[in-house]
Amino acid sequence: MSWNHEVDILMAQVKLKHSPAFKKLYEQTSGKLYGLLIKMLGDKELAADVLQDAYAKIWQNAAQHDSSMGEAWPWLCQVTRNTALDKLRQVKRYPLSLEDVEWVEEIHESNHLWQDSYDMRRCLGKLKREPRQAIIFSYLYGLTHKELSEQLKQPLGTLKSWIRRGMKELEACLGA
Repeated sequence: MSWNHEVDILMAQVKLKHSPAFKKLYEQTSGKLYGLLIKMLGDKELAADVLQDAYAKIWQNAAQHDSSMGEAWPWLCQVTRNTALDKLRQVKRYPLSLEDVEWVEEIHESNHLWQDSYDMRRCLGKLKREPRQAIIFSYLYGLTHKELSEQLKQPLGTLKSWIRRGMKELEACLGA
């Protein structure tokens, strides 16, 4: 049985409020989600706190996951990402400079959100650095166009063009 299939089965049991399944789901997925949070937050203690908050939300909102719409793993990643974004907004900080190109390149190579999507990583790799950086940070951090414009010190119109062209290129690449 594949790891993703096992996660799907556990999630189906968690929807029924089966505590042992939740414990096993945590054991199976928390390491990967914690790694994602460390990359997003740049702070191990904050990442650990957010991880616990994310699992509380997963437990409370498990019934919202619709298995007919896709696997459980991306849903778990999305809940975790949203929890991290909420925390970042709450503390009004972003852990890393948007100019940290090395980190951005590492994200597009190894991001847990896209770990099972070779096509997404391949297509992101085809984008020019600026649109890829803007797309990744707006997705991972939920930064607005205005915030990205300020951080990257680029006119808002230029930034919007990068994102628009980058998204069109991604769509074309993924559709091919």
